[in-house]
Amino acid sequence: MIGTLDNVWLKRILSLINLIYVFVIGIFAYASFLYELEIKSEAVVGFSIVFTLASAVFLVLMILTRDNIVTRVIGIVLPPLVFLLIIFNLGNWILIIPSFIVAIVVFFVSYNNVTLKVILGTIYLLIYVLGLILVFVLNFLFGGSNTVETPLNSETLSDPENAAVYEIYKDVIDDINSVNFTAEGVDKRISPDGTKMYYLADIQDNSMGNLALYVIPYGTDKDFKFFTLKEKGIRKTVYRFGSRGAVPLEIAWENNDTIKFQRRDGKVEESTVIMPEKNYFEFLGIS
Repeated sequence: MIGTLDNVWLKRILSLINLIYVFVIGIFAYASFLYELEIKSEAVVGFSIVFTLASAVFLVLMILTRDNIVTRVIGIVLPPLVFLLIIFNLGNWILIIPSFIVAIVVFFVSYNNVTLKVILGTIYLLIYVLGLILVFVLNFLFGGSNTVETPLNSETLSDPENAAVYEIYKDVIDDINSVNFTAEGVDKRISPDGTKMYYLADIQDNSMGNLALYVIPYGTDKDFKFFTLKEKGIRKTVYRFGSRGAVPLEIAWENNDTIKFQRRDGKVEESTVIMPEKNYFEFLGIS
């Protein structure tokens, strides 16, 4: 086996194969910058196994070809690329841990100049530490660190983790169902042209909280076997009702750009929906 790996052309081929891993990490980073990467609940175990095993296999290949120029470049490129993946997927440990381990190990074992490693290692350390601190600070300042939003639908309200929210809305479940669906089960939330969807969300914050009516793009999510890329950074706040539990009696699309709703006091209001530009810095908590 060792003699086989001494073959220069075999090492070159294996090092080129390693680029697949860099490409995948780059795709994940780019996709999670534009979308929210959400691993499907039923596929968490499968995705974890596949991604971890793939990372382990590529790590072995990179170690075996650590003296090749391609792998040496990968050792330099991968750490900052994984940093972007981490920033856009904070809390998604299934993606973060395997890719971070691969990036760190390859950086140190690759046959790059020691002086270059020291310089780049210092830079990368500063990027990771200062970058993460900056993200946390910005999220704390602009993201409302104590704000929790819970979309109001049968799925979220039946989740045991949202038991406290359910207690607030348990007496108006029928109203929630009626503004979300018709008696025949047709989804009323989707605009006539199928490009927008409204939804109600319970807002829990440091004050009394409230109930918000939002509109988001519809039909722009991308579904894959293990995960879904959900549109993010585009949301229009149509109305904020005075208090939690104040579910409107009726919500309806008047046309593709106008929503009419009836508050619990009986007053009917109408709002024109003009969708904002995509916020590419939502991951920083900046709205």
